[in-house]
Amino acid sequence: MAIAKMQKFSLLTFYDQKEAVLEQLQDFQGVELLSSEKYYDSEETTGVLTPVREEQSEEEMENQFGQVNWSLNFLEEYVPKKGMLAQLRQPIKKYTLQELAETAHTYPWQELCQTLRKQDKRLRLIDQEKRDVLAQEAELSIWKYFKERPAVLKELKKSGGLLGSIPTSEMADFTTNSEKLPLVYVETIYQSQTTTYLLVLFHKDVKEKVTTLLKKAAFEQYIYPYEGIPEEDLQTMKEKSQRLIDEEKEIKASLGAMTKEQETLRIVAEYLDGAITRLKSSKMLLRSTHAVSISGWVPVDGAAELEKRIKKGTTDNYYLEYQEVTEKELADVPILLENARWIKPFEGLVRMYSLPQYDELDPTPFMAPFYMVAFGMMVADFGYGLLLFLATFLGKKLFHLSKGLEQNLTLFQLCSIPTIIWGLIYGNFFGFEFSFQLLSAQDDVNQILVLSVIFGYIQIMFGLALKFYILWKKKDQKLAAMFQAGSWIVFLISVVFVAAGMLLFPDTPLQTIGIVMIAASLLAVAIGGSLEGKTLAGKIGSGLYGLMDVTNYVGDLISYTRLMALGVAGGSIASAFNLIISYLPPAARFTVGILLFVALHGLNIFLSYLSAYVHGIRLQYLEYFGKFFTGGGRAFDPFKSNENYVEIISEEKLQEDNNGKLD
Repeated sequence: MAIAKMQKFSLLTFYDQKEAVLEQLQDFQGVELLSSEKYYDSEETTGVLTPVREEQSEEEMENQFGQVNWSLNFLEEYVPKKGMLAQLRQPIKKYTLQELAETAHTYPWQELCQTLRKQDKRLRLIDQEKRDVLAQEAELSIWKYFKERPAVLKELKKSGGLLGSIPTSEMADFTTNSEKLPLVYVETIYQSQTTTYLLVLFHKDVKEKVTTLLKKAAFEQYIYPYEGIPEEDLQTMKEKSQRLIDEEKEIKASLGAMTKEQETLRIVAEYLDGAITRLKSSKMLLRSTHAVSISGWVPVDGAAELEKRIKKGTTDNYYLEYQEVTEKELADVPILLENARWIKPFEGLVRMYSLPQYDELDPTPFMAPFYMVAFGMMVADFGYGLLLFLATFLGKKLFHLSKGLEQNLTLFQLCSIPTIIWGLIYGNFFGFEFSFQLLSAQDDVNQILVLSVIFGYIQIMFGLALKFYILWKKKDQKLAAMFQAGSWIVFLISVVFVAAGMLLFPDTPLQTIGIVMIAASLLAVAIGGSLEGKTLAGKIGSGLYGLMDVTNYVGDLISYTRLMALGVAGGSIASAFNLIISYLPPAARFTVGILLFVALHGLNIFLSYLSAYVHGIRLQYLEYFGKFFTGGGRAFDPFKSNENYVEIISEEKLQEDNNGKLD
């Protein structure tokens, strides 16, 4: 339950073994590479070791990755997606780097990517052709009532024929005027509210008069683009449209059936992504003519495995040395938290705030119990807690979850236990009250309020004790430990003495002792604050300013009253829901009432857990961490694949899993 102890390593080996070593380190997943130039002094490297320049093009590898990634995004549109529950029921497939490499080198993924590009291009062309055909169908649907070939109008010798349209509003005048002209025939082919489509036949002797009349009516000539009869051409277009639809369906069906190809492309993408990571990491290395230097961070517990990996990649042709962390490097040391199984889920809450620095305490084990108790006190319903426990338990048993999701479920499962306990203490079960209650959320609000403040008092005292311990460990901070942490501990104890003397033991000198201790502790607080000043005036000002923290501690204790407020509010809302349902007639109570019960309590459960989650975090971050925790650490970034598509495990881990299955 601490921060993993780190050390630097520097490896020298032959340059031609670089790739094998990097693959072993990536498979190990337990080292963080750093620039070798930072490991060595510049004078040591000048003229001897130079940065690695890769012969293989990183740009070329990224282009290949881009092709595969595009193919995956393209298939994502057509391959049927499994439902969320089906995905969770499916075991998470695990691969080693060797398996990824074998798939990438043997599977013809380049050909598949080219095929998908062609199919994408064809689908786009089909889509464009469908739009064109649809427009042509709309056009032919207007002229399908013309039962002759429009091309015959061009063959007339003594007559002229035109197809076209005029605004419907002009049709009456045009018809009247055309009837006055001899040797003119007008036929309406199709008419809409705005436009009339018509055929105009006329003798060539009256062509000029007809042309003038058409121009006056805003006639727009239509040039028929085909040779056949419109109705037959329309049928041809519909057949073409159907062929395009059928072809599109066939292509999409073939794409939708590429489930195995999609899975294989994910493996290839993960391999290429890992290869790019290795290429980028190579820029951090130094080389000479025949040697290469690789440097990084490794947990002390992982040193043996690191040497094993290096031996495997270099066949014993290497030089390896370790370097302990120096004081000036503390800010640069990567942080890896190591906690017990039941504490680890709470690491995520610490990461949301900030990782500790290398010379700090890991706050996770000191925060987890308080968070659990506060969470349970803010929900405080036996039924709600039992439901959460069963839901998280079944979720972990029935589904195959990612590491992050499993840790989150474990967090809520752990928090459900104090929720059940506080539910028994309050005697609450989905808003109903048990016949036995240690505390009633309705009648004992003052007692619950005092209990919440006492809980906050204990946690704040614990935080100050941790601060005292952290400062006392440092040789030059022992005075600060006594005056900046110890003084506040005495102050808070003194407040208890005064309160006890006033309320519980009025005939004893306890109150007087408490007042004297308060005065002494505040004097020590002022002295502790003055340690931060540089000048005499600064020391006096810092000391007096330190006394202002009295209001902060009062505010911190008041913040813990939310434990009472949320617990009582959630129980009261649940009881109100039950009261509403009880007013329903018996027939409705056991039909609609059941649905209302599920819906209303479901809403209250969601709000109760959301409030407990958020306010529980707030109490840790503001009221607790501020007493002893600084943070600002940098997370350990292991040299490994990004696992964007599949989960990658080492060969040793795979063998352990297989042996476990055989056993």
